Amino acid sequence: MKKDYGTFSRRGFLKMGIAGTVMSGADWRLWAGNEGLPAYYGEHLANVASRLDELSKTCDDAFFFITDLHIPANRGMSGRILAKLVAETRVKKVLCGGDMPVAFGGRESVERTIAAYRDEWVSAIERAGGEFYPAKGNHDFTIRDKPGAAGGWTLPQKDAHDVLMDTKAVKANAVTNHDDPEACYYYFDSPGSRVRYIVADTSDSICAGRPYWAVEYGMNERQLDWLAKNALAGIPAGWTALVMHHIPVTDVVSGEEKVPKLFASWRRMLEAYQARGKVDVGKTTYDFSNAQGRILCILTGHEHAERQTFQRGIWHITEPCDAAYSDYIVGSTPWCVDLPRKDRGTVFEQTFEAIHIDRHNNLLHFTRIGGGNDRVVQLAARTVETGKTISLAQSIGTDKRVSWGCYDAHRMGKTRNPANKYQYFCTYYNDIAEISQDGTLTGKKPGEAVALAIEPDGMKTIYPVEVRARA
Repeated sequence: MKKDYGTFSRRGFLKMGIAGTVMSGADWRLWAGNEGLPAYYGEHLANVASRLDELSKTCDDAFFFITDLHIPANRGMSGRILAKLVAETRVKKVLCGGDMPVAFGGRESVERTIAAYRDEWVSAIERAGGEFYPAKGNHDFTIRDKPGAAGGWTLPQKDAHDVLMDTKAVKANAVTNHDDPEACYYYFDSPGSRVRYIVADTSDSICAGRPYWAVEYGMNERQLDWLAKNALAGIPAGWTALVMHHIPVTDVVSGEEKVPKLFASWRRMLEAYQARGKVDVGKTTYDFSNAQGRILCILTGHEHAERQTFQRGIWHITEPCDAAYSDYIVGSTPWCVDLPRKDRGTVFEQTFEAIHIDRHNNLLHFTRIGGGNDRVVQLAARTVETGKTISLAQSIGTDKRVSWGCYDAHRMGKTRNPANKYQYFCTYYNDIAEISQDGTLTGKKPGEAVALAIEPDGMKTIYPVEVRARA
């Protein structure tokens, strides 16, 4: 039997359309017109708002996640859409994964970007009663004049801090490192739902010798030490933590070879916390043997695509870009098939998520606004011994015609797109486990994998899998 989420099943809401909404599609179309939004957003947002409110009845906490705005390349609707959804639903927090400017242009482009970001996104959401929490991206705030040019411009790090940390929610709720005046890392708590949100900075230094793209990948020891001793060690008993930053810190979700090594200290620190272990970072040993919380996932952007993997007990999830770029299609297979182009005049021109934390059922619910499909991420790993089988079909419903896939959690091949040097195609493997089209999972050798179920309407369920040696 499939689980019910409140009065209606989540999949039922996908099929209901607008029938269960408080406002009719016509009402939402009227609102869209009055707010300067295209009318075609009306029914789409009515459907989204209905599903969000139903999930909010049974889930512990929720937030919107939007990333990689790259504002000059953005259709410019998402700020107003978020403001309306914040006003009309119970989801009030907006987390932003960073990267506001585009890659190429000049100083004037960055300054216009900052002004638009503050007015059309942050202020719009705050006026609607929402809370805005940003992370710093590797393009915040730096630009190159044009491809191949030696010139560009980078905003000083303290000035970037003053832009990003200037939201009402951050100033009111964030716990920061007072010894680091340039820090764009912090945490804030949601006591009613017992969730801590940890926002790290994966680009916390600037290369002084380069005028363009000078915001460097990396996390210095001062940030790591503060995050370990304050954000992680201070998680109260029985709480969960959601970690957000811009750049993924492991391969499979990341397409850049340097990333796993650059962020190994932070990744190992999070893994040590989850496993109640110890980790050495530089000359310091951090002991999390008495940790009392649990990390739900690491949520990132940067890749402009939808991907996820489960490694050493932690979900790594990266989300598509809100900007009107095409690489969100190339990089999202097989996780989100049949993504539409971000064509002007359609609801697909923007892309972001609402995420509900469901502690009772041990789930994360992802509701897509724009191109793509909803999905449920299972938090509890399915375990199977090598050479043995388990069935995943029961959790979906045995009457469903589901397309199944299973992919190794630690291995992915990457091939550059010959038509675009900034894009690549992904190849996945199933050496750890395989799954048949009736949902029967077979363990092949010890390790971690991710199983994926896609229903005919596009609804997805994603499972972490641990294959253990036969006892």
